[in-house]
Order: sequence, then structure tokens, then C-alpha cells
Amino acid sequence: MDDAQAPDVPGYDVGRLLGRGGSADVWLATEQRTGRDYALKCFRAAGSRIGAGATIAGQDVRREIRILSVLDHQHLIKAHDAVPVAGEGGGTALTMDYAAGGSLAQLVSARGRLSVGETVTVLTPIAQALAYLHGKGFTHSDVSPGNVLFTGQGKPMLSDVGVARMLGDPGRVGTVGTGGFLDPAPVDAVRAGLQPERDVYSLAAVGWFCLTGEAPGRTADRPPLSLLVAAVPKDLAAALEAGLNDERRLRPDAQALATAVYRSAEPQPVDLADAVHPTVLPELVTRRHVPAGSKVSALRMKLQGLRRRVATSRWSVRPSSAPNAILTGAKAAAASRGKHVDGPAGGGGGRVLLLAVLPAVAGVAVVAWWLSAAAGEGMRAGAAASGSPLVSAAPSGTGAGGGPGAAVPLDEARQRAAATDPVVAVQGLAALRDHAFSSGRLELLADVNAPGSSAAAADQRLASQFAASGRRLDGFSTMLSEVTAEDGATEDRAVVRAMSATSGYRMVNSEDIVVATGAPSPPQLLRLVLVSVNGRWQVSDILPGP
Repeated sequence: MDDAQAPDVPGYDVGRLLGRGGSADVWLATEQRTGRDYALKCFRAAGSRIGAGATIAGQDVRREIRILSVLDHQHLIKAHDAVPVAGEGGGTALTMDYAAGGSLAQLVSARGRLSVGETVTVLTPIAQALAYLHGKGFTHSDVSPGNVLFTGQGKPMLSDVGVARMLGDPGRVGTVGTGGFLDPAPVDAVRAGLQPERDVYSLAAVGWFCLTGEAPGRTADRPPLSLLVAAVPKDLAAALEAGLNDERRLRPDAQALATAVYRSAEPQPVDLADAVHPTVLPELVTRRHVPAGSKVSALRMKLQGLRRRVATSRWSVRPSSAPNAILTGAKAAAASRGKHVDGPAGGGGGRVLLLAVLPAVAGVAVVAWWLSAAAGEGMRAGAAASGSPLVSAAPSGTGAGGGPGAAVPLDEARQRAAATDPVVAVQGLAALRDHAFSSGRLELLADVNAPGSSAAAADQRLASQFAASGRRLDGFSTMLSEVTAEDGATEDRAVVRAMSATSGYRMVNSEDIVVATGAPSPPQLLRLVLVSVNGRWQVSDILPGP
């Protein structure tokens, strides 16, 4: 694989070859201006899906990237820009997020197959990412082991979102895909542009591949999964068989498949050590495993299985009576130990959120929203929420009024939030959020969080609790220090680091009676992902500091 000729891309230092597909080579490239690593996808004309001699216009790709910029999910690899390739042949390359852990295809090639727990860890977030895409009116069209990637910490990511569109033929749903993972059912000509059931088939095929090391055969020739993998739980086998059903109407939707897979077995960390490049090994997270055969392990698995089922039962609907259908069409969601998935809402344009649904993946847990996890017993008694503090609107650990925890006036908070500088904007956004929860004006949250984002979903759950009870957090404010923007910011996306702490506060009810109190929280380092929404910065996600 390493004998391929590295492309010459102005502004980038192109390193090693990451992978080769039917239509493109993918290289590790470092942007000279920022030092940021990207995956550089260089398309080949000959033998590719786009046909011999075809070229991809950079302006067309940039247009598709703008269309896809509405998508923001923590398990989706983003395409950032189209860049010209210099030298003979030229062409256009895509810069994408770099996933240091390599692909699922490489991992299974190195190891033969994955364990049941690892398979759950891979499938659950990818299914939820697909549900998010489908809720936004997109399909992937090439869900396959080569397009499931891992970060260096083992976080599964879905790559090549929108590549079929970028290649200039978004309507060829039935012909785009990877052999062995392409839905064999006939294309529905009436809905040729959006057939999410085809993605569900492909993901179920990926699950089969994880457990067996091979793509599934046609239904008539395919033995029961339990005969090939003796340890597979019957619920996981049923979920995958349902996804592979020849009749697409009997397949679960992506969200229901995510729920069924998550409930079937305990997620386990994915061991990437055998497949990653040697330079990536230092990034891998060391994990402690409970011996599989121990009594402690067996008891823990039973208890955790019960917890998963109880946590997800209220989101599930009665399964279809069809033989292999599970949770068909359900607005299902998984939630365990603060990990949430919100099902599609209102019969279509719904939103799906995954907040680290995989508790066993060390180092991958996404920090919840801004409220302190150390809010105190009074907060819990008052049925408020937990999470992590974010940044405040005042420098050097003081409130805007000069003293600790002093609130920034609302007009000033709005002015800061509208700033083009992401560091200033973060201060205003944090202050707006303080006002929302301290005054009960929860509508202010719409100006803080990007629609459909992890941040918005987490705050909405919290706001719903407050709105139902009429409670608010009197005196609540956040304090920041060391607020800086990371390199690599674009007009549409930026990451800001900050040390954050929260003040003490009183929870009061609609009659201004104190029902609980919360203690101040110590500072901690967070990374805020900001995206541009209608020309203004809003918060998309919160990540723990390194």
C-alpha cells in the first residue's frame, strides 16, 4: 500500500498513506499554516465510481460541503475543504478530520473478528449517527468497514458522509456502495433520493462483519449468526438479522437498531493495538478489563444488562409481529448513566444525540453541559441536573461586576455573544446561559446552542425540568480564566479552551422559596466547539481538556 505516489498539495505536508479505496487514496497531511493534521482524500478518475476520465470540480465539492455543513454530530467525520492537487493529473482532494485509530476494515483484517462487547461499542454510535443523518434528510449510501473509523482513544466515527453527492450523482442510491455491504433489495424508484433502510442494511452487515470477519451472504445462503458465533446474545443476533431482512419495510429504523444493539450486551472498549500505525500507539488509552470468566464479571454484566433495559424501556414501542422485525419505526433511544439519545420528533425532521453512550470506552466520554457535577445534594433533591461547568463571562475568575460570581448585564452578554472573535463570543454565550437559568428566561438558550447539537439537547433536557417545576438557579454564574482559541479555526468552526468554575447558588421555586442550594465548583479545563449559525457563533459541543 505504501508504494503509492504521495500527491503534491500546496500548503500541506503530505505524510503516510492511510488507506486505499475503489475511488480514492487517503493520506495523512499536515496543514503548514496551522500544523493541524487532516486526512487528505485524493480521488482517482480511472476505475472509480465516477467513471474514467471524469474530474471533480473544486467549486462543486465546496458547494456540497456547504450543504453538508448543517450536519454536526460527534460521531461523524467532517469534510472541511476542497484543495487542488498539483502536478501531472492534478485534480481535487478533500481535507477531512483525521482519525488516528484507523478503520474497522483494517482492525478486523488484523484481528480476524471483534468481541460481542466491542461490536456493540462500534455499532451503537454509528447507528445513532445514521439516525441523525436520516432525521436531517440525508442518507450515507456507503456504510462499510472502510468508512467506520476510530480516533486514537477508540471513539467510532462514520466517514465519507456526502461523498456520493460530492462525486456529482446523489441520486444513484442503488449503485453506490461497497460490495458485500450494499442492500440487495431493489431500489425504490419513487424514493430514489432518500432510502434510509438501505443504510440500515449496510450497518447490520457491518455488525455481521465485526462478529464473523466476513460480509453476510444472501438470506437464502446465510446460516444463523448463532451457528457462526456461539457467544452472540440472541437479542444482538435478532437485531442484526432484522436489519438484514430482504423486505426493507420489516427492517428497524437506525434509531431502533441502535437501541436494540445497545440493550443486547455490555459495551467494551475496542482494542486497536494490533491495527494502528506504530506512531499512534502512544495515543491509545490503557484500560483495565475484568476477567471475562469471573463471578464478579458475570454479576456485573447481569446488573448492567438490567440497567440498560430499564433505562431504554420507556423509549421503546411494541415490536412488530413480523418474524425478524424489531422496534420497527420506533422513536427509540438509549440512555444509561447520563448517556442520552433523543429519538426523531414530529414524524420526520427530528434530532438524534449521542452523549458517550459507551461508558466502557475510557477517554471518550463527552463532558455534559455547563452545570457543575458537584452541585451538591440540594441540587439533586431539587430534581435539577448535573454536568460540567463551562466558562464564565468574566476574566481572571471574577464576574463582570468585579467580584466573584457577579453577573454580566443581559445587554452586554448579548453584545459579547454577537462578537466575531470566538473568545469574546464564548464569554457572551456563557453569560446568556447564566441569565437563562438564573432568571428562568429559558428562551435565551436558543441564542446559546447550535440547533440539533449535543449542547442544545443537553440544555433542553435541563430546561424542560426547570420549566415544568417553575424553578430557577438564583445567583448562578460561571467564572473563567485562561480563555484561548485553538489554532485551525475557520469561518464556520472554532474551538476555545477555558478554565471554568461555577459560583454557589440557591434553587428557588415559582414563589421564590429556596428549595435547595448548590456549592461552588472547582475550576476545570474544557474545550468548547463553536459553529457559525447565521453568522453568529453558537456552542455545538463540550469536550474535556487534555
